[in-house]
Amino acid sequence: MTDYADANARSRRLALLRVLAENEGSANESVIKVALAALGFRGRLATDDAVRSDLDMLKEAGLIVDEWYQGRVRIATLTKRGVSFLARQVDPVSGIEYPSMGV
Repeated sequence: MTDYADANARSRRLALLRVLAENEGSANESVIKVALAALGFRGRLATDDAVRSDLDMLKEAGLIVDEWYQGRVRIATLTKRGVSFLARQVDPVSGIEYPSMGV
């Protein structure tokens, strides 16, 4: 990944966590993609595959859990660790931009 693409992915993952937090902790993949597009994450660096990969990575890091509605709709939910990450109460996670203080 190029430096720009890597920085974009780290920022997109943080934005995804913030979208979940602002949506009462949970959202389906379609809502997440619309919200990320509204935040300026578009094009080849924010494809469906990229967002799915982000969700997988965030799940592996323990920041979200997911479930499937009728095996077709993926729903992501922040974990307590995810909330703590956004509040800077846990250490940084490789591959995810660390939230700024007070933001």
